[in-house]
Amino acid sequence: MNTPLRMLSAAVAVLGFVSCVPNVDMPKGSSKSYSSARLIQRDPGLPAPSTSIEKQVHGMIQKSLEKTFTSKGMSYGKGDADLIVAYMVIYQEPGMTADYREYFGYGRDAGEIATIAHARGVEKNKRTDYFKQAGVLIDVVDTRTNKLVYRGFSKDDVIKGATESTRAARIDAAVAEALTPFFD
Repeated sequence: MNTPLRMLSAAVAVLGFVSCVPNVDMPKGSSKSYSSARLIQRDPGLPAPSTSIEKQVHGMIQKSLEKTFTSKGMSYGKGDADLIVAYMVIYQEPGMTADYREYFGYGRDAGEIATIAHARGVEKNKRTDYFKQAGVLIDVVDTRTNKLVYRGFSKDDVIKGATESTRAARIDAAVAEALTPFFD
């Protein structure tokens, strides 16, 4: 059964994102003037993740985000944080792109990002073999101004049959790659 949730389970083996074009805002702000961050508040009206894989994927991404921010000396998880961290997972194979916005929020070009990802990662992809690739796009928003401070991404091919520990390590690497410029 090829449902989007099953595709998400395949996507967790590795995360990434196709390069954005200039019509999508790609700010490269810094963490220097901030001391705390938290995950975006998910819309309570959305259905909860329904499969164990979907729950596992989101858990791994969120754990990796927390680990990354705290390893850089920032407190993480409190409601009065300086920054909001949001993410979108994108999965692609020939002819299709699926995006998972449950933890991305609103008003920062999610539809346009997905359209560009499809154009670049599927329509303009020159690969002749069947492929599965996935990515993560991470936004960091200033809570005082509600302005996007930083946007980063990472992408790679999906590894079929990855173990949970391999999947977690690849997610950690993707989150680190997407956020490294923010902390430099």
